[in-house]
Amino acid sequence: MSRILITGASSGIGAALAARLSARGDSLFLTGRSLQKLEHLGLEAALHACDLTHPGAADKCVSSAVEVLGGLDVVVHCAGVGLIKPAADTTDAEFTHVMNVNTRATFLLAREACKAMATAKKGLFLTIPGILGKAPMRNASAYVASKFAVTGLVKCLAQEYQRSGVRFCLFHLGGVDSPFWDGISMAVQRDKMIPVGTAVDLLVQAIDAPPHLVLSEVVMQPESHQLV
Repeated sequence: MSRILITGASSGIGAALAARLSARGDSLFLTGRSLQKLEHLGLEAALHACDLTHPGAADKCVSSAVEVLGGLDVVVHCAGVGLIKPAADTTDAEFTHVMNVNTRATFLLAREACKAMATAKKGLFLTIPGILGKAPMRNASAYVASKFAVTGLVKCLAQEYQRSGVRFCLFHLGGVDSPFWDGISMAVQRDKMIPVGTAVDLLVQAIDAPPHLVLSEVVMQPESHQLV
């Protein structure tokens, strides 16, 4: 089975994926900002509380995962923050926070994880910029900017690590019915969104792909928003 690091594992897609992989026997290193929430999952896994935006946190996260698991086969980066707000009302502090959490933290984690996996000549880095990392939406300029940046970042890394054994996958998922929406003041039909279990199915499919193949980009959206 695989040795897998999951960020943002305390809720939503990260937590559901961790439960699925734990049940089948994968070796897991789970991270999130709250150790209590990670412990509440009740999974057989190594737990590591951290904020990836803090100096040195991503380095320590990856090095600890490699030490505890004996190496890294897969990194699934689920951590992030949302902001649905018109540009005219978005403050400099809000924009900076969203870019810091969604873009800078992704860069720091990917930088360290890719170096570790390239040394081992194998590995898979998956992250979830969502459909807003591929298509714009009004009243979400800061969030869209952060996710477009993640898409560009990962595509650049895929070129930099060609023939290194490291593979990359971007998940451009439309609205997923997860706790992400609990703090968003926006009228949405959550019953029409992608179920978390369906999102997890896609992630597992990418993880289980033969090592000479990669699902480079996966797009799934609710029927009402298809091809946006």
